[in-house]
Amino acid sequence: MQNEHQFPSGTEGKVECQRPEEEKWAEFVRDLEMLGAQLSELSSHPAVLGDHFIQRLNTQYQTVCNRADVWKQTTDQQIDAIRKLADYQGREAQGTFKDIRARSKATAFEMWERSEPLRQGAQDVGEGLVRAWAELRASFGKAANRLSSSEADMSPRSIDEQVPKLPRDPSGTK
Repeated sequence: MQNEHQFPSGTEGKVECQRPEEEKWAEFVRDLEMLGAQLSELSSHPAVLGDHFIQRLNTQYQTVCNRADVWKQTTDQQIDAIRKLADYQGREAQGTFKDIRARSKATAFEMWERSEPLRQGAQDVGEGLVRAWAELRASFGKAANRLSSSEADMSPRSIDEQVPKLPRDPSGTK
């Protein structure tokens, strides 16, 4: 017998991986097709079940199929609307972050420009310290040369001559 209750399924000829919700929908469609096939087989027995009962089952089956189709279309539209909203919000966030990044970069450049006098001052201070240290080294070197030359000119003295004697305290307290 030919199945006169065919429900259009979107799973024919698809081999690719499906998302869980698509797998559930495909399972639901298979169940509906099986129910349609079973109803077709029942229609071959109108004498036992009665024509009115079989027609009522067929009508209810068509109602369920139509509602399922409407539900699927509505759900797909809602999912598409949510995807579009998410895409829009993603672009908005990306644009906002791009603006923030640009402002941050501009602010950083401005701060760099503002700090130029400070960097220049620090460099001047550093160069001044280097010059001062060089002058101190030269001064200490000259002082050391003078000290060594004056010590070389001095003749060796006895210990008594080297250590001067301190005058005694007239009060006698020592």
